[in-house]
Amino acid sequence: MKKRTMKKAQSVSFRTDLFQYIHVFLFSVVLLAVSYWYISWLKIPNPLNKSFADTSIYLIGLSMVLASVCYFWNVFDRFIVYRKHLGIVGFAFGLMHVYLSFGALQKLFIVQTWQKGAMWPALTGAMALVIFVVMAFVTPSVVAEKLGGKIWRSILQLGHLGVVLIWLHVYFLKFGYILKWYNEGMKTLPSSSLIVLMFMTVVIGLRTALWIVLKKKS
Repeated sequence: MKKRTMKKAQSVSFRTDLFQYIHVFLFSVVLLAVSYWYISWLKIPNPLNKSFADTSIYLIGLSMVLASVCYFWNVFDRFIVYRKHLGIVGFAFGLMHVYLSFGALQKLFIVQTWQKGAMWPALTGAMALVIFVVMAFVTPSVVAEKLGGKIWRSILQLGHLGVVLIWLHVYFLKFGYILKWYNEGMKTLPSSSLIVLMFMTVVIGLRTALWIVLKKKS
């Protein structure tokens, strides 16, 4: 009887998890479509790759910031269950971006790239990818149980560094274009990169605010 009850609970949990992944995936498809339309409308080169990158950043950013948002504004509490799903789906979109950017990543291993100091965009992106690969690996509950709660939570804290590295990746890659757009009088709507930077700045700010509040309480 006990085994049957456990199997039933696991089945319900699996279905719930699956539906949550479906919800996040549908949300991500909408984000991807909007990003692609906006980037194409601004006539920014390589819109497909860029839209995958932006969608990945938005999903991972939402995953990281939900704890802060739900702590400060209770009205969003019902969305906290999507933290894991947003992170995993965002990571999948990030892998697609890496695949589409493979040529740029290869240049990271060329001596001339380091001599010119042009390695920072790819290097910060690669470092963020490694962090999120580790986080994706430890996400399953089976792995979490084997690691123990303390170690598991410590590994997930690396996500904060990953978010900062993403911010730096976009900054190194696009700040020159953003500055040029500003100096020329902002004749068009802001690039998607500027919007991403602003979004990630908010994410980092809210995570920092939550850390300060919890530190004071402890």
